[in-house]
Amino acid sequence: MPLFEYTARDAQGQLVRDTLTCPDERTLRTHLKRNELFLVEVTEKRGRPAPLSRRRVGLRDLILMTRQLRTMVRAGMPLVAGLEALADQSVNRRLGQTIAEVSKAVGRGMRLADAMEQYPQIFPELLVTLVRTGEEGGRLPEALQEACRQMELQLEIRQKVISAMIYPAFTLLVTAVVLVAMMVWIVPTFAQIYRDLNATLPPLTLWLVWASEQIMRRGWIGMLVGVALWGAWKRYARTPQGRVRVDRLRLRMPVFGVLFLKSASANFTGSLAGLLESGLPLLQALRTCASVCGNEVIATAVRECAASVALGRRLSDELERTGHFPQMVTRMIAMAEVVGTLPEVLREISQSYIEDVEYAIRRITSVIEPAMILIVGAIIGFLLVALYWPIFNLGSAFLSGG
Repeated sequence: MPLFEYTARDAQGQLVRDTLTCPDERTLRTHLKRNELFLVEVTEKRGRPAPLSRRRVGLRDLILMTRQLRTMVRAGMPLVAGLEALADQSVNRRLGQTIAEVSKAVGRGMRLADAMEQYPQIFPELLVTLVRTGEEGGRLPEALQEACRQMELQLEIRQKVISAMIYPAFTLLVTAVVLVAMMVWIVPTFAQIYRDLNATLPPLTLWLVWASEQIMRRGWIGMLVGVALWGAWKRYARTPQGRVRVDRLRLRMPVFGVLFLKSASANFTGSLAGLLESGLPLLQALRTCASVCGNEVIATAVRECAASVALGRRLSDELERTGHFPQMVTRMIAMAEVVGTLPEVLREISQSYIEDVEYAIRRITSVIEPAMILIVGAIIGFLLVALYWPIFNLGSAFLSGG
């Protein structure tokens, strides 16, 4: 982010010289205007800021930071002093460095939300929006509390989805490790025994021995190709077009698709309810919620709804048009729009989706466990039959050897 050195005049006509980190000169002018400073001269400094740590900042770190900042502000501690204390005691080095920069910006007169907005890779849009709403309405502690609650909701849903995927992923990983170990160490041993006995091997065993030899000779090539494909896939998934296609594939998965859809819907409805209760207009709340859905397909649908709502159309009609939300949900929202209880209804819908996610996880687990047992049993059974089949004809193998 560029660093600007500026000269401005305050309301009394006095010159003020300072430096400020902003995304662009337009943002700098907006910030100065809010603080009743009139820009005289500005130059962009080419020096690079100190690099931040590469450690990832997760939701847990942000929740802890938000909760502690809310406690400090509610206790009457000055905002700059509270931010400095958070920077010093932060366990996450990258987050601590970022909070220190935010503290400096706030100390120079910038609003907390504007300072946080300069680091979109650290602070999510939902948090920045709620902080800005709290600052403008004089309810910063309440806004921080709502931001904390929304991030805790996202973390809870994410953990539920991850817990549903851990068992099959772990089972497949262990099966792959055992399979490779048998192909590298066990199968060659049996092959050598049968070779010494001059035994005639059935086609199944011959194929297994051939596969073992290929893995030992060219396995490193397959491993490199696999790593390269995985890296290319991850890089493609980070692009806007790739993110949409990957998320669309997730929604179409046979078992987990419903789980991904319900978790994204719970994030959307819960976040929208919290933003509306904080006093944010519906249009701005919709645009902010699109960034916390956790699925780019749902996020795109929400952005399209926001564009239609800006033209005067009803939210319930636009949500129904997307085809991603059940008819019961859209009808509940339509009723809430009429009677003016949209935040309360959205909160109920979010809670209902969370319960649906829990039920879907239990159902998926009940289906996956026997399926994984059958798959692992079939693989191990195939290896055992292929290896021990020649032993059943061990007598003829000895005769051949004689």
